[in-house]
Amino acid sequence: MNNKYIAVIFNLPIEKPFWYRVPPEFKNEVKIGQRVLAPFGKREMVGFIVEKSEKKPRGRLKEIIRVFDKFPPLDNNLFSLAKWMSEYYCCSLGQALHSLFPFPYPYLEDLPPEIGLSDGKDEDKENIYLVQPGDKKFELVSSFIADNRKLEKQAIILVPEINLITGFEEKIKKIEKRTISFHSKLSIKERYKRWLMMKKAEVNVAIGTRSVIFAPFPKLGLIVVDQEESTDYKQKETPKYNVRQIAIKRGKMEKFSVFLISDAPSLESWYQAKKKVYKSFNFSRRRKGSFFEVVDLKKEKKKDRIFSRLLQDKIKDALEKKLSVMLFVSRRGYASFLLCSDCGEVIRCPNCNIGLSFHLKREMICHYCGFRTVAPSVCPFCGGRNLKKIGWGTQRVENEVKKRFPGARVKRFDLDIFKSSTYLIPDYIKKREVDILVGTQLLIKEDILSLVGVVGVMLVDVLLNLPDFRASERTFQLLTRIRKGSRGKNSVIVQTYNPTHYVLNAKSNEDFYSRELKIRKQLGYPPYQRWVRILIEGKRKDQVKDKSEEILNKIKKEGFNFLGPSPCPLSKIKGSYRYHIILRDTKGKNMQEFIREINPLARRSSIKIGIDVDPLSTM
Repeated sequence: MNNKYIAVIFNLPIEKPFWYRVPPEFKNEVKIGQRVLAPFGKREMVGFIVEKSEKKPRGRLKEIIRVFDKFPPLDNNLFSLAKWMSEYYCCSLGQALHSLFPFPYPYLEDLPPEIGLSDGKDEDKENIYLVQPGDKKFELVSSFIADNRKLEKQAIILVPEINLITGFEEKIKKIEKRTISFHSKLSIKERYKRWLMMKKAEVNVAIGTRSVIFAPFPKLGLIVVDQEESTDYKQKETPKYNVRQIAIKRGKMEKFSVFLISDAPSLESWYQAKKKVYKSFNFSRRRKGSFFEVVDLKKEKKKDRIFSRLLQDKIKDALEKKLSVMLFVSRRGYASFLLCSDCGEVIRCPNCNIGLSFHLKREMICHYCGFRTVAPSVCPFCGGRNLKKIGWGTQRVENEVKKRFPGARVKRFDLDIFKSSTYLIPDYIKKREVDILVGTQLLIKEDILSLVGVVGVMLVDVLLNLPDFRASERTFQLLTRIRKGSRGKNSVIVQTYNPTHYVLNAKSNEDFYSRELKIRKQLGYPPYQRWVRILIEGKRKDQVKDKSEEILNKIKKEGFNFLGPSPCPLSKIKGSYRYHIILRDTKGKNMQEFIREINPLARRSSIKIGIDVDPLSTM
């Protein structure tokens, strides 16, 4: 067949393909799935071939410039996965394919021909396992890898953060030497080299963060998703996929087992296990009594409301025993914001309309856009001089620690000062270079928690009261990670103004999840309803509001359940006003089809419309 014409898609938010003529020297080379270099407007772009024809399409056609790859870089399974992603996450096929194969065109090494695998049409609904590993995580994962190796198949292991890769890789290499890591900190050239190794089956195990989910193994037999509840598995750019969903879809398409690993699973996974959709195994040891000691700060003297008497006593005892102490603070800086007690106004970021964090040296910083300014001495709204620092940040806690425990060596760990990898932190503890660590979630790592004698959660209310329906779930997961990481060897003190909150009184996972599921069901929240978040952003508030109303009218005509439109909890970021609408699943209606209809509303306008299917945050 002489392929005179080909349809090409690009990494653009455009559904339709663009047709090109194929020069005579390339007619016998072009294949669906290959990449080509083609003129697009005044520039040249790389795209994927999605269709071929001998019949000339309408219009004036340009010629392609170059054909890359002797064989298409993505096999049938991955190409089918990209099509599913395009449909499910409401993005173009070109954007989905770019996520699977993000390498620029200079990398032209010939690839081996694809191995014929399933086309995904006859999906097997395997083996999906939800595993609560307790202390047996590496033992279990090692057994999965060993069983998979006997079948002469390859495996993918996903971790939420790059810093966790090294520990996993060292342990897995003891049983499978042909193991590599794959993540964004590698150079593009090195990533492509390792991608080729996977494509050619020169390695058997790939360990990495989000992008390794698309590893092009020819005989993939296993995916392990560690800490499957982590929000780091949610892609922030289009397509906004969730690694957990992609893993399950690949498992169904290619007929292999997927293991979701967590001691505090996502509510969605817990719900699927309760319905017997997922098979569930629990290796966690049951502990009697509460997971931690809760302190009611309302009962403390005013001077002790940063450090309760119990926490102070625990710290003193640990220091006497030469044990390290960790103090977790959810926010960096000195105070959360400056409040004028005369007029009630808060000093806000001009770009984000969010209270600026007060830092030492009278600097105020926005942690969303990076705006910095000097803290005012008088209120810019009323001229009052009663500006109060509200809330606790890592800097304030650090200062208070030094005052109360003057002989202790104190070190702060947050993104303001600690830029290097967190794997260095345990060395500070082992070498006795620090007595008290003050920091954010950078410190909530098992290899750090296991080395300290006391963990203090300074004010858990900040997390519980975030304006997001997942706030309770996230807080419970954080506290569970702290408990598990401490391995029962240390004291965990949680300070709060709300000691009766059900998150703090849960005696087991079952206690928390059953209560949270009842609340979600009453309110019509996930996992009982599927959500799609429509985010409308622009520089002019009136235009954003008008576009939101325009979309709302279309939603009402279609008969969808919805919430909004309303300003987002973070109503302005980096100079853009933000409104959102939540579509809620209704039987007989296809939300994805509707989304594709409203997406063009943002084209050629100053308004940006973002689509987030199954959002993990509504901030």
